[in-house]
Amino acid sequence: MIAQTVAALVGGRIIQRTLPGPTEELTPGLPWGRAEALFTPAFWATQVWIFQEQVGRQPTLRSGQNLAEEVAACILGGYGIRGECSRAAFLRLRDRGLLERAPNVDQIEAALLEPLFLGERAVRYRFPHTKARLLAASLSRLCESDIPMSSDRAFRNALLDLPGIGLKTASWITRNWLHSNHVAILDVHVLRAGQLLGFFREQDRLPRDYLSMEERFLRFAELLGEPASLLDLVIWMQMRRVSSTASQILRSS
Repeated sequence: MIAQTVAALVGGRIIQRTLPGPTEELTPGLPWGRAEALFTPAFWATQVWIFQEQVGRQPTLRSGQNLAEEVAACILGGYGIRGECSRAAFLRLRDRGLLERAPNVDQIEAALLEPLFLGERAVRYRFPHTKARLLAASLSRLCESDIPMSSDRAFRNALLDLPGIGLKTASWITRNWLHSNHVAILDVHVLRAGQLLGFFREQDRLPRDYLSMEERFLRFAELLGEPASLLDLVIWMQMRRVSSTASQILRSS
């Protein structure tokens, strides 16, 4: 098989990497494809490689300085909330000391109701009432809980007992806090990428099929030879930018 050489300009220097040839199969029926072609295995391997060259081989993914802060950062994000907005909300609550003591739902809610500033642009945080209630309840429960560190999955399972935390949010916290490569954060962006590659089926649904889909995603990361923690992050970042293109391809196929 003829390999393909990938080159990229990072930090003023040219870096190169060799990947299997486009027709070589990563798994039966799934060729590596060309690295410059959107959404191929070679494309994703290349994007993770470039990301690592830019930020380091093991970048920290934590938002918080302690587990309570990490739980808060992830609860404040999620479906329907842009990452920039959830980050601004988290920083406000942390800077005001609302995550350091027994949580006060009224104070958290009041802080979330105030406009947030993304640069010079003022925006409103979505779902301030619901998120304030869930955040206060989860932080209160967390103070009373003994979260096991025996394994990444045991850690995640314990987080599922906190109010408002499902598999996606629990996996998000686990990946960030433990630098885990044994869980995956599956959302609509990762779902679309997996459907384009063929390891997620049209009938797969989140959260119903989360665990079986997670196993397929982790297997894909293993075959690529890339850490799952960075692969799902890079897919999320890239798919946000080209979500309309991905949707059009899926509709046409």
